[in-house]
Amino acid sequence: MPLSAERNRERNRQRRNNLAYRAAERCADRDRRRRRREESTNSSHPPRNHSQATGPSVWNHRLLENNRQTRAGDDIRRDIDGQQVTLHSEPRSLAAERNSAQNQWWHTIHASLSRSRWEPPTWDHSCQYCGALLLKGEERTLCCNNGQRIVPPLPPLPTNISNLISNHNAARRISACSRRLNNLFSFTAIGATNGFAHFRSGPASVAITGRTYHRILDVATPNHSLHWFLYDERERERHGQEWEVQTAWTQAVRRDLTHINPYVHSLQQFHSVSDDATTALELPDTSSNGDFAAVMHAANSTNIKPRSILIWHNSKRQPSFISILTRHYEPLQYPLLFPHGTLGWGLTATSDSCQNRLSNTLGFTQREWYKGRILTDQRFIIFGRLCSEYLCDMYSRIEEERLAYIRRSRVSRAQEIHPDADDSSIDIELPASFLGSRKWASEQTADSLALARAFGKPSYFFTMTCNPEWPEITARLRPGQNASDVPVVVARAFKIRLQRLLQILRTHFGHLVYMIKVIEFQKRGFPHAHIIAKVSNSFTLVMH
Repeated sequence: MPLSAERNRERNRQRRNNLAYRAAERCADRDRRRRRREESTNSSHPPRNHSQATGPSVWNHRLLENNRQTRAGDDIRRDIDGQQVTLHSEPRSLAAERNSAQNQWWHTIHASLSRSRWEPPTWDHSCQYCGALLLKGEERTLCCNNGQRIVPPLPPLPTNISNLISNHNAARRISACSRRLNNLFSFTAIGATNGFAHFRSGPASVAITGRTYHRILDVATPNHSLHWFLYDERERERHGQEWEVQTAWTQAVRRDLTHINPYVHSLQQFHSVSDDATTALELPDTSSNGDFAAVMHAANSTNIKPRSILIWHNSKRQPSFISILTRHYEPLQYPLLFPHGTLGWGLTATSDSCQNRLSNTLGFTQREWYKGRILTDQRFIIFGRLCSEYLCDMYSRIEEERLAYIRRSRVSRAQEIHPDADDSSIDIELPASFLGSRKWASEQTADSLALARAFGKPSYFFTMTCNPEWPEITARLRPGQNASDVPVVVARAFKIRLQRLLQILRTHFGHLVYMIKVIEFQKRGFPHAHIIAKVSNSFTLVMH
């Protein structure tokens, strides 16, 4: 009778630790190979005359004797193993077939999968409500939830920028240079509390350490975009050449921003005041009279509305930081993506009498807002590297708001118990619902170990790696781009393929007891998944 899985494991463990068994096994294998060679030689060269053999009966007798010797070798394995099991008591052809299935099971899986009718996904349809291009197999609710969450569309790119991305020579380099081109015109400076970590190897990437922030420098301070807009456009072009940005590109973007961007128009108001005066340009969060910005003297700074953004001129103050809740957060940092100064996501004050109370008048969460922008507008594919920075920045913005909410709730709860407690003395620990926290990692590890303890060790370990040459990825690349320029496309293609792999594991490997998967990114680049699966003891490959 066949051995159970537990007895099989115990037998294999004893074999590995028994030196005498391994030596006898090698001798038996060597004898069997020698006998097979002799049988093959005898069968291909039978006796040619009666002097070599007495007749057919003698020939058959030799074959039977060889078979008995082969079975004797099997008996040696049985005696050394110490168990009443004959490994090769079945015919030789069945034993060879079983060994082949056990030792090369991946060939069987490959043959099974090759007969499946699944084909690589294609970009074969668009959303009828928002126009987002969808991959075959993606849910139709991915983009706008069947028309229920449609983000207002962005205005089309202006003439000079459109001509720039339509030029064949410029289009091949515009994605790689998009971040540098945007930094030449951004009104704010992006930073991190612990700086940025640059990597010299692997895909182009930058790691953010700490909290990200946007800040506005003084207009009178040289070597930044605000100063160049007012005083020195040639200095901008010189910096662009140092950053390997063509002068024609810089001039094209400057012409469009000067013509249509409201922030550039507001900066021109500084020309009407004295260069020695300390003034500020106020960008209110909301405007009741339609004015986008207004210049204020330092003596009138007490009349500034709460949550307004100030751009100082000739001020000794430190650079002002931009609130992550203001709608100016995106267009100030990314003028190349939002050349018309289109306001982004943010919270607004409900009334002038209650400025500290904010509400979401847009009706969208941050995730819905950014998803609607990225999936429906082609500019986020054209400016690939800049889009990657935008994604990281906005994700950091989402996490920052979640952390602030957790902190407020913990402080409020602690002050209900201890009214005199100071905010700085309250110990705040991230809950298990926050992805990446210690409690989250502890729960995931505990759940995985509990599954293994209850149902046994996993049977298989799989690794799935993203291939940048998948046709659904290369189909969305523009000239001069590679897969690292379109992280959204890569993530969507990987998700569809991973879903197909999980379907295969559930349908082709018999009864699935449990499965645990982890999705990571290799070398700060393409995603890959590690999967462990436990199948029942009655494992059979299902052939479709």
